[in-house]
Amino acid sequence: MRRNLFLYLALACFIGVIAIFVFDGYMGLYDTLHITTGEYEQTVEPDQWDRYDPSVRTDWGDKVFFSYEVDNRRFSSYDTAIQVSVWKEDAKIIDLVAEDKAIEPFDEAKIEWTLTSQELEKAGWGIDDYTVEINHGDVERKIIVRFYSPEEPGYPELMPPR
Repeated sequence: MRRNLFLYLALACFIGVIAIFVFDGYMGLYDTLHITTGEYEQTVEPDQWDRYDPSVRTDWGDKVFFSYEVDNRRFSSYDTAIQVSVWKEDAKIIDLVAEDKAIEPFDEAKIEWTLTSQELEKAGWGIDDYTVEINHGDVERKIIVRFYSPEEPGYPELMPPR
């Protein structure tokens, strides 16, 4: 038994180090965004937010559907106000969502909203690129929404011609 003591101790340390990496990679706050426009759905995973601001393009007149999930993988609850607004350059155009959420430990909260060109027209805006900004706590996420008109020259084709 004494001869194998160091082997058991080394094995326990190895398992402990592996457990720390697994536990550390799982714990925290994670957010996922699902964007649907037309028949196209895009999912932005938690690790993608650090690399780039995601974008979506759609025809003027189409609706853009958003579903945002905040996953609380911590031992304490997470109370936050989730705010979603549309921006053009440095000016806020419209507020889309303002909700207070209390997320229990190891639970998630989900909010959904829609952005339409009619909302932008009411605010006096037209076909262009807009930034949808999501804020909660000290987290800020941005999504670029590009509206196009099929009647304009230079309209980007979604599918190559056959």
